[in-house]
Parts: sequence; structure tokens; C-alpha cells
Amino acid sequence: MNKKELKVVFSGGGTGGHYYPALALLKYLDKKYDKLNVIYFTTKGRIEEKRLSKDFPKAKMIPLDTKGLQRPLYNPKNVSRILNVLKDTHKVQKILREFKPDFGFLTGGYVTVPVGLALKNLKKPFYLHEQNSILGISNKILSRWAEKVFVSYEETKANEKYILSGNPIRVPDKEIPRAYLKNFGIKDLTKRCILVFGGSLGSEEIDNIMYKVYEKEDLNNYIHITKNKEKYKQFPHVITYEYLDNLYEIMTVSDGVVSRAGATTLAEIQFYNLPAVLIPWKGAAENHQYKNAISLKEKGKAEVFDDQNVDIKKLIDFLNNITPKNSDYIYKPKNNQAVEIIVENIARRNI
Repeated sequence: MNKKELKVVFSGGGTGGHYYPALALLKYLDKKYDKLNVIYFTTKGRIEEKRLSKDFPKAKMIPLDTKGLQRPLYNPKNVSRILNVLKDTHKVQKILREFKPDFGFLTGGYVTVPVGLALKNLKKPFYLHEQNSILGISNKILSRWAEKVFVSYEETKANEKYILSGNPIRVPDKEIPRAYLKNFGIKDLTKRCILVFGGSLGSEEIDNIMYKVYEKEDLNNYIHITKNKEKYKQFPHVITYEYLDNLYEIMTVSDGVVSRAGATTLAEIQFYNLPAVLIPWKGAAENHQYKNAISLKEKGKAEVFDDQNVDIKKLIDFLNNITPKNSDYIYKPKNNQAVEIIVENIARRNI
């Protein structure tokens, strides 16, 4: 372990897609550096503010007031939102002038804009990570001043500043047996276990679609994450949870997934080699979830459905053609190369 003190600034959030890559990098650095000092600027009331104190308690969490711009961009409410960005930039600058960070790492979401601007004004290096195939607005704004922009897709690379890293995800550092599923109510390990979830924001559409699936199909076991647990009480093959901290661990020994098509979810699906039913969220910026989903479908690992026009029989047929893992299957730990690529590139310049 490196004995040098490392001071870092992190920001990224609003959704799990922005938060979990930042968390993956934080945990990796924590294993490598004996003295890791972290400030994490969060979005008030969103996932990173709710989760960080539990996921990474040594980070100092500072919430900001910045909010995303409303569409259309000439909306009068955006005047006050731009003023909030300027106010938060000044606030962050004051904090960082005293903190003296080695570098900043920003993973997208509007909260990162004042943090990136403050780092630029203080002439402190910072790095961006983009999870989707198209740069989000915050990363577009900040990319001109970033040292490097780490991207998840080859087609996102615009010039030599861009480095293809892939998407940092949470990975277990221990073996996990198939029997781990028993902790979550799965009794028959020979049956397929399908994970169903709508991402960090949830999905009423997926809940409704899967209700129709459960009415017609009981060959598989399902672990379904939903805010409406009561809805599925009549189905003995469906086990519901409002939230699971360790979803990524359950993925390692499950057989398939039904989910939205957020970038981090797709990175996990690919890392754990899971067949997937993808139902892209239409509200995603630049329609990136649909583009993410199609890229995975073209690799032969997914089927993509429109949430307003789902062929239930086709969906069930896809799930029933998944080969289940053996009941004695054991997941073996493997490295997340995306984190290693990012740290290796930052280390050449700032660590």
C-alpha cells in the first residue's frame, strides 16, 4: 500500500449511473493508498447523498444547490439556475483552496459543473468519465478544461485527450456460490433466477410489464426490485425488494436480467456475462439508453423492447431460452479493468 497522502475531489450523481462509477474508483484508491482524503460534492436529495455515508464513510460529503437546466433552454427559470452554478462555483473554490487536492474526478450530472469550474479556476487538474456513447451536457461543458476524458465506447473518442477505459463498476473481491441466492428467498437453485429492476430511479413501466409476464409464466424464479412490493404477493415465484445494496453480488450467480438500459447497468450485464431483456427509458438525454441497448443487442446478448409496445410472448420466450447456471456454480473474482486503466493514466500525471 502506498504511504503517500492522496487528496482527491469527487463529484457525480443524480442517478446510479453517475454515482456507482465514482464509488468504484474511490474503493479502488482506498485499497491502494494508506492515507486517502476525499471530498465528495453531492446533489441534494439524490442517490449519492443518500448512499455515500454508508458506501464510503471516510469521504467528507458536501451538498450543492446546483440544478440542471430546464428544457427549452430559454426557460426563464434557468436564470436562477445559472446563478446557482456561479454561487456554488465560488463555494467549491473556497473549500478547495484550503483543501489543496491532488486532482478531481467527475463522473457526470449537473452537480459536477461548479466543481469542474472551481478546479479550473484554481488550476487544479481534473478528469472526467463518460458512461454513455454520447457526452452528457456537463461533460461537454467541462471537457475543454479536463486533463483527460475517460470514455466507455470507442466511438466517443473525439481526439487524443479521450481514453477508452470502459465503465468502472462494483465487483466482489470474494468467491460467491450459487447458493448465495438462498439468502434472498430462492429455494430451487436448478431453476433460472432472473433479476428485474428499473435502475436507481425505479420503473413503473417495467413493473407493469413484468406483472403480465408473471401471470403467464412460472418456470423461472424472479428477484424483483420495486417500490410496489404488494403488487406481486400472489406470485410465489417472485421475490420482491424495495432496494438491495449488493445487487452486483446477486448478478454474479443469477442467470439473466430485465432492466432499463443505463450505461452502468449495461457495463455490469456485460461484465457478468448475463443475457438481458432491455427496456430503454425514453426520457434519457440524447436517447442514449436506446443506443446503449442496441449496441448490446448487436453483440447477441440482449433483446430490446419498447415499454409501450411489448410482445409478452417474445419476452417470455427469450427468458425461457436462457441456460441456467449449475446449482454448484461458484463465481470467481476478476479485475475491473476500467478502474485500473483510469488510475494508471491519472498516476502518470498526478499521483
